[in-house]
Amino acid sequence: MAIGKLFHIIHMTGDLPALEAWYDDVFSVKRGFLDHHYMEGEVRDASLVLLGDSVIEPLAPAFRIDGWDKMPLGRFYNRFGNHWHSIAWYTDDAGEIWQRLTDAGVRVYVEGGKLTDVRPDPGSAIMTHPKDTVTQLEFMNPGGLMDQMDPRLKDGSDFDSDWWVKNHPVATPGLAYTTVLTKDLERAEKVYGEILGGTVLDKSSSELTGTDDVYVQVGDTVVQLSTPNSDGTIAAADMEANGEIHHAATYRVQDLDATEEYFASKGIKTLSRDDQTLVTDPATTQGVPFRWTTWDVPGGPRDTA
Repeated sequence: MAIGKLFHIIHMTGDLPALEAWYDDVFSVKRGFLDHHYMEGEVRDASLVLLGDSVIEPLAPAFRIDGWDKMPLGRFYNRFGNHWHSIAWYTDDAGEIWQRLTDAGVRVYVEGGKLTDVRPDPGSAIMTHPKDTVTQLEFMNPGGLMDQMDPRLKDGSDFDSDWWVKNHPVATPGLAYTTVLTKDLERAEKVYGEILGGTVLDKSSSELTGTDDVYVQVGDTVVQLSTPNSDGTIAAADMEANGEIHHAATYRVQDLDATEEYFASKGIKTLSRDDQTLVTDPATTQGVPFRWTTWDVPGGPRDTA
């Protein structure tokens, strides 16, 4: 299948200026290819920011526009508030992916939450129904626009994905993996492995996060499929409150102690940690769970062993 580079993960918020200011202050994110952009078809405001080689899309419904709450993004915000929303990849053929998804019974949508039963052209952008793929997924062809705007793709770009490793206290090359909570690991593995054509890299359990986990590489990105196995954890609370959902982002770092010390200076609290991974308090990270790890998923894109 034609699934390639991660396009972005969406951080939903009710206060976009505050969220963008936080990313600027804490992480010195790189900007320049989509800033404070209003999209009429989705009735949303958003920016794209780079942290390492990974893109985050801070996004808010366009509250000033009548009917914002009737749109899919507005309904999501009203139900879940500040939360991770979805995962998007670049593709060179959205039509091929649409065919594979619909053949498997997955509902596919285009801009504005419109269900489509007609195979789109390769250059389209498509989204899945979150109930069919555990969370919403997007696939977009970058041709013609994003490949001239995204610094990671643009010819002649001077973007350096190692800037943070060399210059910033959070010495991250980018995303290690992103977590999707599921009630049924076997079903989720089928979606991300068989239907999307991903590669299962690892299966394990984590005492730190209280989850049973399956790591699947889709395109260039590792998705951690997780089922809570104990109470009193962030994952268990999110599952109980919100069901199956895009839950967390985990970034690769070089030094947990240095990362924790820097975060403390920025008012970001540590909830728990072990020798490899640090879990920060969502109440101090704009409402969403982050983790920071020195561990590489075996066989994944950051595993150099």
